[in-house]
Amino acid sequence: MIRTAIPVLLAAGALIAAAYASRSSAQGGRGSFADDFDRGLCIGRCAGAPWAIAQQIRGEVRAAPAPDRRGLALLANAQPKADGVAKADVVARLRPIGPGGRIEVAFDLRIPAGSPLNSLQLVDLECATCGEGGNPGIRLYLRRGRLRIDRSKIGVEHAWTRDDAPALVNDRWHHIVWQVRVSADEAGATRVLLDGREVLAARGATAADLPRVAIDRVQIGITANSNPVPATAWFDNVRVDVR
Repeated sequence: MIRTAIPVLLAAGALIAAAYASRSSAQGGRGSFADDFDRGLCIGRCAGAPWAIAQQIRGEVRAAPAPDRRGLALLANAQPKADGVAKADVVARLRPIGPGGRIEVAFDLRIPAGSPLNSLQLVDLECATCGEGGNPGIRLYLRRGRLRIDRSKIGVEHAWTRDDAPALVNDRWHHIVWQVRVSADEAGATRVLLDGREVLAARGATAADLPRVAIDRVQIGITANSNPVPATAWFDNVRVDVR
């Protein structure tokens, strides 16, 4: 049985909302950046690149003309799950965000008709320098069109879910905001908004309980496709704010 986060929705939502209420629209926070992909996909050593690497494991990411809007967007295509999951994402390295630090990841998402709205991981917040293999962290993913948070990589079996939340639909641009307060214990908190409406909020560990507690890397795209069919998704107007 999967536990839901419903009993703590209001308390956690209010906590996270208050933390971001005073945030200005400017960038420049510790490790903050934005990318609308209108100048193409810039990875690695190219000037101004926010993305350190692209993960393309039986998958591909590229900038392409966006559907139903002007400019370019990030197009991620991932093959069906076989011996392992397929990946099509980009990765940014952040200055470590320690306990009590806050990170907000915002982006536009569109999943075309015929592509699954299930078993897709969209954003990973990880620590690559915390002394444990596998980059422990938490993941925002889709299950039957609803946004959930997986914590299995930080040693928590049950996902944060809200089964009465609005679901995404195919062939429509959605705006998603994911807010996280970093902690390895109950001081952690998270909040997810879909098209301006809170769809998930919870309190509890958001990082692994290791000698070093931090988030220092964000992945966005199809970070894993666990479906037996191919998956496609568009990402645009990505913004990462660190406080």
